[in-house]
Amino acid sequence: MGIFFNFNKEGKGVTKQDVASESPIKRFFTEFIHRFWQLVLLNAIYLLACIPIITIGPATAAMNYVCRNFSQAKPAYFFSDFIEKCKEHFKQGILVGIIQLAVGALLSTSLYSWVYGEFDAPAIFRTVAVVVIFIFGYLLLFGSFYIYPMMVSFDLKIKQLIRNSVILALTQFWRNIVIFLVLVALLLLTYLFWPLTLPLPLFLGFTLMAYVSNALIFPVLERYVAAPVQEKTAESVEKSEEDPAE
Repeated sequence: MGIFFNFNKEGKGVTKQDVASESPIKRFFTEFIHRFWQLVLLNAIYLLACIPIITIGPATAAMNYVCRNFSQAKPAYFFSDFIEKCKEHFKQGILVGIIQLAVGALLSTSLYSWVYGEFDAPAIFRTVAVVVIFIFGYLLLFGSFYIYPMMVSFDLKIKQLIRNSVILALTQFWRNIVIFLVLVALLLLTYLFWPLTLPLPLFLGFTLMAYVSNALIFPVLERYVAAPVQEKTAESVEKSEEDPAE
């Protein structure tokens, strides 16, 4: 049993230097195999934490924190870290979750109204409206993959989280395509082989998606979000040293 459930012990011969020297692709699969059962249990904990519905935001933030650390071969304890990050980002996670839910409901209602509603509008207006709705839907979907990793990685306000997630959703096109293809593959696999694939969403689907997206996203966050934040912090420190409060 210990070979499957001893989560806190590194594998034999595995060191930080070994992990650091691995290519990102090799590290991805090495860590996935090493953390497989933790991802399974984390998926179950995440689903339980989402049952009240209103806690989906904090739970998603906490899951992304653990999966981010897993994908980057950083220390993480899937249960204690999950609970800690849920509490730490509870308020911000709920607010972001409500915003996403409201925007998603608005887009869904608008799409249904323009496609099936009895608007007395020319066909060209309907087409333009549907295109605009899909653009906002794209930003909502792919922005969600960026916003929660940023929430647990940097001290940013909600306005900054939303702005950065929209910018990254627009600029990181190939990463978005890869994430989208993985998401579609998981959905198709679940649909085509249902009910044999019932264990997939229950035991691995959400954490697998978070693990893949964080492996692709975090290097971008380090380059385009962490660096400016660190520079701003350094400038603030220098300024406070030059003009000390009397």
